[in-house]
Amino acid sequence: MARVAFFLDTRRIRSADLRDVDAGNPGVGGTEYMFFLVAAHLARRHQVSMYVTAAGHHPPGIRYAVVRDIREAAVAIRAAGEEIVILRESEVLPNQALLGSMKQSVVVWAHNFSSRKTLRICARLPGVARYLCVSREQHKGLRNEAVFRKADHIFNAVVASTCPTELQPPTQDNVVYMGSLVKGKGFHVLARYWGDIARAVPTARLHVVGSRRLYNEGAALGPLGLASPRYERRFAKYVTEHGRLRKDIVFHGVLGADKWRLLREAKVAVTNPTGAGETFCIGAAEFGLLGVPVVTRNVGGPIDVVENGVSGILFDDESELPDAVTSLLRDENRRAEMGRNAMARVRSRFDIEVVIEKWHKVIDEILASDPVAADL
Repeated sequence: MARVAFFLDTRRIRSADLRDVDAGNPGVGGTEYMFFLVAAHLARRHQVSMYVTAAGHHPPGIRYAVVRDIREAAVAIRAAGEEIVILRESEVLPNQALLGSMKQSVVVWAHNFSSRKTLRICARLPGVARYLCVSREQHKGLRNEAVFRKADHIFNAVVASTCPTELQPPTQDNVVYMGSLVKGKGFHVLARYWGDIARAVPTARLHVVGSRRLYNEGAALGPLGLASPRYERRFAKYVTEHGRLRKDIVFHGVLGADKWRLLREAKVAVTNPTGAGETFCIGAAEFGLLGVPVVTRNVGGPIDVVENGVSGILFDDESELPDAVTSLLRDENRRAEMGRNAMARVRSRFDIEVVIEKWHKVIDEILASDPVAADL
């Protein structure tokens, strides 16, 4: 049994109810959700502590300590005799001196792409035992970096046991977008082409799950109540008619576990049409778990999640987006086959019971001071 500690800044998600973490993401960022999900499942075999910056409703079976920042966490971690510390890649650059002084083995969990400077620091610091990517594609991109000798990948996870294996064919032409309404998640691209999709399939309806407040529950919103004022101006003309929201677009805001009913009713899902910054794309895995084929960009982590032409459609240019969506709406046999393939792919690769075994393996390697045994 290892003593494993996680550090996570939770000030922006303090009101989220994460007690039943297996029920699904309650409406927080994918990174934050993965920290709690993985910690909860590691706690079944190891002694797990989480050092958080705000009290909250968190999963049982884990020891929690509320600290002001990572520096206070480091003192508490040393006093508690923790062996392994897992933290976000964003903590590295501002805290490199602190990380250099820590006696524990540090795992840098890279849910986002790191700057070259961060990669060099991780390669240099002896205490950084692993630079852990969340997809094979992200990992492969480090081949020419010094940190590659410490790099490995473990896919992000979903909880398959809570979802039915029998697919119910959706009765409406629902297209669902899920993601934060910020520029980096690409909703403006789908909005720009929604008119083309609606003209090709007049019965199509777009359901949007998410808002700017997914990552920050106190973020300011524009007049539509969806995104920042600046970002709203970028897509407002595509989602409004005569100053009002289009009738064929429904904005649901940030949803918790209650989103599953809506997601199951989707015929087609769209995730980040820009592909920018997508190291994995948890949303694509969640749709796949429900048997919904995903349309997204052919770049980065989604390449690992979606098998092009088999479990969804990966496009190279954003102009291909409307044809990809309309082709699935029009061809029910093809859509249904892709949905079955998507479900099988997600259950076999990304279920938490599969993913957690790789976490156990990496922890054992670190405790034994073994080098990376990555399989690309």
